Amino acid sequence: MPYFFDRLEVESPPLTLAEIGGADQGPTPSLWSRLAARPSPKPALSPWGEVADAREIAPGIMWFATQTRSGYQLSPSRQKALPRYLRTEDRWYEDTTEWAAVAVVFDRIFDRMPSGAATGHQSLYEIGKETLRQWKPEEYEAWFQTTLDPDEIWGLAVMQFHRLHADHWIVIDVFDDRHAFVPAGHLHARAKRGGDPPYSAEAGGAKALSRWFRVHAHEFTHRRGRPFHIDPVKHPEIDEPNCAARFLDANHAEFGEAFAM
Repeated sequence: MPYFFDRLEVESPPLTLAEIGGADQGPTPSLWSRLAARPSPKPALSPWGEVADAREIAPGIMWFATQTRSGYQLSPSRQKALPRYLRTEDRWYEDTTEWAAVAVVFDRIFDRMPSGAATGHQSLYEIGKETLRQWKPEEYEAWFQTTLDPDEIWGLAVMQFHRLHADHWIVIDVFDDRHAFVPAGHLHARAKRGGDPPYSAEAGGAKALSRWFRVHAHEFTHRRGRPFHIDPVKHPEIDEPNCAARFLDANHAEFGEAFAM
């Protein structure tokens, strides 16, 4: 039985401050509009490269955006407000999961900030709280002094799998034998060590090197939280198909959800 899947995730450019806040409602300028109009000192560089835009949303809390990332930078005094288990070492908090720590600690600030229509106009505090609950449940329990039911944390199975297989090659793209370059009954699978972020256990996983392997179609299985990982003994490494990069770039917007974990 042939299979076809495309990209696990589609990288999108970081949101601007206006896009995060949504459109203004009525003649009164929104909080985001007022913040955008304030002059703010802009750091030149971040851990993700040159800073393209930055705004101080409150004293000591800087929102920033680069070509590939957005998030928050804290002043030394703001950093001290976070318990050690929520802190980053460099005071930079990226927009995948780290930012949630900033949102829940400074709840009075982030609860006043709407996240936009795409998330039902929930506050950034509410979004951050849910992000922390799903992707950093131990930190969530410590901060909110509660105990979570593991069955309610859909991200837990994903994290457990990727911690267990952090050094393994996790499949993120597959071509089946409907493509002329794939032998009958096989798949050509692209894999990254540890998988793709935010699931990959290795920092910087988005830029990690990928490799291609040949897999028998009958043994390939893939479901949420249990992506297929390569067995180097059974699955020989192969060269990247000549047309693969062009095909993936042209199609991963259409098929991007096929590999969602």
